[in-house]
Amino acid sequence: MHPPEMFIVAGPPGAGKSTIFSVRNFADRVFNADDRAMELNGGSYRSIPLTIRKQVNREFEIFVYDNIKDHKSFAIETTLRSKITFEQAKQAKQVGFKVFMIYIILDTFERHLERVTQRALLGGHAASKAVLQRIYNSSLKNFPIVLNHEKSGIDEVHVFDNSIFKQRPKLVMKARYGRIISLATDFPRWLQFALNWAESDLQKIRSNLHDFH
Repeated sequence: MHPPEMFIVAGPPGAGKSTIFSVRNFADRVFNADDRAMELNGGSYRSIPLTIRKQVNREFEIFVYDNIKDHKSFAIETTLRSKITFEQAKQAKQVGFKVFMIYIILDTFERHLERVTQRALLGGHAASKAVLQRIYNSSLKNFPIVLNHEKSGIDEVHVFDNSIFKQRPKLVMKARYGRIISLATDFPRWLQFALNWAESDLQKIRSNLHDFH
């Protein structure tokens, strides 16, 4: 019998999480906070009040913990702007879940801002530049925790760069149980910045890579 699975689709706003890696592709039980807020806001992503955002956050937490308690596979989407996802993943691990993450991002914050602006013009959800910058910075700051298996609870992570519009996102890194097992030769600057590695460390990592099985 296969263990239950927790799937996490993560990345800053505008990265392409919902369009490329919809949570519905990974499980029957899913939660997308933006879509739920839209439902509660009369079908509109625009001008969602704080009261609805707070309600959605409560529903999100209940959804996660109920599925963990019931040992049911599920999938969620998050910007990874806080560490709560790691706390949830560790709780899932403690009761026998396998935890997987897809992290998707663009090469610069400016590109994220441009994509979110375009989305807003089409009626999608948006936020101010200052809010987007804070979420982007927090997401990158929290990302390295993924590579600490004990702190994150993440068994396996696949990292994608989606900078080139209307092309398949590029897989730039895979890690399992905190160990990098695949790394793109043209190592992205944003990933180097997020992990704060020196070039000598990168060479050491590359020399220790082995094929993903």
